[in-house]
Amino acid sequence: MDGVPFSCCNVNSPRPCIQYQITNNSAHFNYDHQKEELNLWMRGCRHALLHYYTNIMHSIGLTVLIIWLFELSVLTGVRYLQTSLENMLRQGDPESDSDGWLLENSFVETARSNFNIIKHLSKFNQVNTANNGDPNIDKPSPAHYGPDNVPPNPHQIDG
Repeated sequence: MDGVPFSCCNVNSPRPCIQYQITNNSAHFNYDHQKEELNLWMRGCRHALLHYYTNIMHSIGLTVLIIWLFELSVLTGVRYLQTSLENMLRQGDPESDSDGWLLENSFVETARSNFNIIKHLSKFNQVNTANNGDPNIDKPSPAHYGPDNVPPNPHQIDG
């Protein structure tokens, strides 16, 4: 094929768009397809779209990074304020100065403590079946049948 779609034509070109018989110099007046660069866009649609969307992604990435840094700074300030207020409540004097901190212990100790908390979260809902396989062996029955705490007779007919 020796032609391109009209969308490949450069709108800033001083000559009319040559989109058919591009490589045939004799078909067009004063035209050399090897030297003519103003007539058609030199980069293709794929490259143009890739460049366009890459710029958009860079803008979005920069915006997300700025928002994340802002949230991190707010979180840091709130944590400092929380520990400062807790320290003030421990002292019992609201007028006194109190120190705040981000981590009460070192980073490694805090990470280890949080990991242990997360690891033990799943153990709270486990049933202990060591005693005869009955998890309710030590639990009193919540049923209340009546004044004498006797279950009603299912064969009794009300009359």
